Amino acid sequence: MKNIGSILFIFLLTVSIYSCDDSVNPKTAFHDVYALNCVIRGDTSIQVATITRSYDAEGIRQIPNTIDPFIKGAKIKLTYLRTGEIFFFRDTSVTRPSDSAHNTPGNYYYIKGFKPESNSKISIEAIMPDGKVLKSNSTTYSLSADFLDANSFLFPLPSTVYEGTLVLKWNRLDMRNNMENMYFVPRLTIKYFKIESGVKTVYEKEVPTRYIAGSNEDYPKYPSIAKNITEYYFDALAVEKTLREISNGDPHKENYIIDCMVFRLFALDKDLATYYASNKVFNEEFSVRVVQPNYSNIDGGFGIFGTLSSLQVGIYITPGYIESFGYRYY
Repeated sequence: MKNIGSILFIFLLTVSIYSCDDSVNPKTAFHDVYALNCVIRGDTSIQVATITRSYDAEGIRQIPNTIDPFIKGAKIKLTYLRTGEIFFFRDTSVTRPSDSAHNTPGNYYYIKGFKPESNSKISIEAIMPDGKVLKSNSTTYSLSADFLDANSFLFPLPSTVYEGTLVLKWNRLDMRNNMENMYFVPRLTIKYFKIESGVKTVYEKEVPTRYIAGSNEDYPKYPSIAKNITEYYFDALAVEKTLREISNGDPHKENYIIDCMVFRLFALDKDLATYYASNKVFNEEFSVRVVQPNYSNIDGGFGIFGTLSSLQVGIYITPGYIESFGYRYY
């Protein structure tokens, strides 16, 4: 998978410390804390890290911080314990979006030419300009499309096959990985093009696992992070409903060109999975929580050091099925 985002999907985190006491002054003593964030990816040879620092907001009002908390001049090394190799991160910058709170370039650290193998121990150490040291360690995994069985990668399926359910299996992954420690996030999307004013633009729409009947409408249920799974099921009716929603309210169905479905499987280590799950629950639209979780596995500071691998495969949709919606096929 080439795009990180899609993914899980570069983590650019800014850590703020909040506290309160019973005195009249709503502000307490400021705590100077560093945060190291680095996700080592098994699907690319470019690895990225960021280091930020907590800051003391002026006054008691929540005013957006315009000072970039990124720390320059840190020395970050990654140790690949399988071979004993040591990689040193270099710093660089990118142009920020025009609506960013900071008017300075976005900074990060990176290394090139490191793509870890499966079941490999790695560690990271970052020395701050003032001598403060941040450390952590993790284990890498690997994914390959040859481990995946997606019903011959064709949709829709005959009704006699899995009763029309799209089944994704990756049970052969244990040939290379210790699956007992792997966490998975499956994602299925429909890739399509829409012609707008003569311009063809590409889009993707996520497919839920199934729809849950409600009193007034059906609600989509999307895949969540899970451990010790070797397959995942998507209801064929959910695929059909998602295809219809692509052009919802637009009578010009001929302006939509369906390419294929794309299945992505993300494999995370325990620490990254815990971080992902805690933040996903906090941001879930049906929940109300006051304090956001601040999970960290960094010794000497805050942040997250984890590993992530991913694969993606195309699941092709038959032309006749696409045309039944009034769409064109790619």
